[in-house]
Amino acid sequence: MNIDAYLTEHARKTPHRIALEEGNNSISYGNLEASVSDIAASIGEFRHCRFAILEEMGIQYIKMLMAVYRSDNIAIPMPIEMPRIILEKILDNSHIRNIITTEAQYSKLGDNFFKRFGTIVIVSENKPIQFIRKELSIESNHPELKLVLYTSGTTGIPKGVMLSDKNLTTNAASIIEILGLNADDKAAMVISPHHAFGNSIINSHLMAGGCIAMGNMKFIGSVFSLIESGVTVFYGVPSTYRILLRYPDRFKRAFSNVRTAASAGGGMTKQILRNIKELVPGIEVLPMYGQTEATARLAYVPKEDVEEFIETIGKPIPGVTLDVFASKGQPVGPYITAELVAKGDNILLGYLDDEAATKKKIIDGWMYTGDLAQKLPNGYFKLMGRKDDLLKIGDHLVNPREIEKTIENNNKVSAVFVVPVEHELMGTAISLMVIPEPETDIDTLFKFCRKNLPAHLYPKEILFIDHPPLTESGKISNRLIVEEYKNVKNRM
Repeated sequence: MNIDAYLTEHARKTPHRIALEEGNNSISYGNLEASVSDIAASIGEFRHCRFAILEEMGIQYIKMLMAVYRSDNIAIPMPIEMPRIILEKILDNSHIRNIITTEAQYSKLGDNFFKRFGTIVIVSENKPIQFIRKELSIESNHPELKLVLYTSGTTGIPKGVMLSDKNLTTNAASIIEILGLNADDKAAMVISPHHAFGNSIINSHLMAGGCIAMGNMKFIGSVFSLIESGVTVFYGVPSTYRILLRYPDRFKRAFSNVRTAASAGGGMTKQILRNIKELVPGIEVLPMYGQTEATARLAYVPKEDVEEFIETIGKPIPGVTLDVFASKGQPVGPYITAELVAKGDNILLGYLDDEAATKKKIIDGWMYTGDLAQKLPNGYFKLMGRKDDLLKIGDHLVNPREIEKTIENNNKVSAVFVVPVEHELMGTAISLMVIPEPETDIDTLFKFCRKNLPAHLYPKEILFIDHPPLTESGKISNRLIVEEYKNVKNRM
């Protein structure tokens, strides 16, 4: 079935079941189905055209997303969290002529922003669907293309990842299986729906016939209230958990009835896991790994192995094959670091309007993730950093993620970030930025580094920071690590 057909099926079987909650508002499957059909009918004259979707997370956003699917057009959610200049570059580079948005967003961005579109559709509550302009045109797109998601941009300019209905439904089905989702589950969604992780929450819970309760991390009290409203599955990136764990009493109370705390968008640390388990011993913590190019998920750590293998990405989700290839495309043995590759029905069709990048990403049916990894004898995989992250220090090629993990695992710290800095002899040296715990001591960290790291990795300095350098989608960004370092130095 197509992704939106599951909505139709649940509306037929359980029309009064609540599908979405947003603050004090909610909508049933029956009413959601009716709204989606109305919006889809309004753009039914378009034939497989690109439609940008410009709206913040909420019921209205999901209505528009499902309507574009149903009309057999191509949904392109705009990562609205990004600066306006980035949105404009995405829109212009992607040759998008049609947009569906709300009155609030139209007023916020103004007429000049919308001049680039031939068709502008305004969807509002309790008002007829309005066309500011309507320009039917013929587009030539990949015949299977259903959705374009943009990468987070942590390693460069965001790329448009082309996904099909098959990509969406197979990946959602695998997530439903590993999380054991059903119609009685209620998900807490406090991350952006415009990126792969958030989009996968929408797909998997609507396919399962459950409920999605939507909020954001701007107001911590409201997040805990949302969790206490009957949530059974909570989703967050590691920084989400770090923030919520600052309020241990409230965390313990809010999560007491949550079955699963799922994580993606970066590796969950031993410290985060330990803190969660101390507060809520019976909760299942489920770390997942993926990429936008994989429609969301590629691997997960089963609940029974989380404590022992938290520093791995675990094993492939159902329907996915993972391996580690050397530079010539040959598999390597256990404990040898090389590039992680993936194959499965969830792998992207390609990059939007970028055939050259597609050919580099997919070779002989394998997607090259850009992540360095090692295979373990038990079939699990351990990430060793990004290929692009490697630093040249003197004559040594250094993986900064290995340094960070070594220090984090052996010292009282919340997080460690390696910053490349100039060195007059070696060209590059490292400094450290550390998010401290109450017991963290700089002298102790220096002593540990002197004793346990080779001389060329001894840090020039160690700086304390209050929060991780994150992108708008909650991921650690190498660019922001350097920017945060510069900000700290400028304040000194």
